[in-house]
Amino acid sequence: MKTKTTEVEVVAPHKDSFVEMTEELLRAIKDSAVTEGCAVVYCRHTTCAVIINEAEDGVLDDLRRRLQVVVPDGHYAHDDFERRTQNMQESERSNGRAHVAQMILGGTSHAIPIAGGDPLLGAWQRLFLYELDDPKARKVLFHIFGH
Repeated sequence: MKTKTTEVEVVAPHKDSFVEMTEELLRAIKDSAVTEGCAVVYCRHTTCAVIINEAEDGVLDDLRRRLQVVVPDGHYAHDDFERRTQNMQESERSNGRAHVAQMILGGTSHAIPIAGGDPLLGAWQRLFLYELDDPKARKVLFHIFGH
């Protein structure tokens, strides 16, 4: 069995923006020389999500708007620095909404089958990093394994 892990760093242009990563997935699969197996895409951050959906502006705008309804801006316990005592850093900022939105999206990873050297994505499916916080460098891992 072959395995290869590739780490890619991306920075979204702004909060609530999508960075398409399908080409990075294709490159990671090609570089691994795996033709039958699986690609695990994993984001190492808790305030952004990895999603698979259409690269269509209306769909992405709909997700943005619906997520704002489900997880609105407002007060989150994570942002109460007098109450919060865990995982504090000097550069702490208010990003409780981003944490909650990421949990609802369920998106730190996806497993994508590989056959014939290609990811088995649907005709319109694309891979995205969805930035839910202020933009910064994000690390996404592609762990490819198989034959």
